Amino acid sequence: MRNRTKGYIGQIVDGKKLATIANDIYRLQYSNDFSECTVDNLLFVTLDEKNVFGDNKYALVCSEGVGWEQDTYGCLEVPTNIGQMGLWNGRVFISVDTVKECLTDQTEDIADYIRVFGDRLDSNCSLWQSKMSDPSVMIEA
Repeated sequence: MRNRTKGYIGQIVDGKKLATIANDIYRLQYSNDFSECTVDNLLFVTLDEKNVFGDNKYALVCSEGVGWEQDTYGCLEVPTNIGQMGLWNGRVFISVDTVKECLTDQTEDIADYIRVFGDRLDSNCSLWQSKMSDPSVMIEA
């Protein structure tokens, strides 16, 4: 395992709040004929890249280091766990503004958030860090 660079901070998103929104979306799509989903807490990160309007772009990252970048419509893909023991994985698209309403006050360094288990997860961590603003050049407002 490599030493992970520290200083790339994200904010924890409340998975229970996201699940409530996701279940409302599924309810509209499937007329109540579905198993309610759960959503794990996720890390909300600001990307270095800007959208076409010059605004920040964002992503959600799970503890495996898998993530989902904001799309051109201002939405984030949110992974869901459906059915007994979450054996079926689904997804819903939720606007960035709505995801922001689910943010907690808790922040975490992405190097600590992504679990440690071999080179693949270290590579995932490095990938997301390369997409985030370099903390060594960030200026406090």
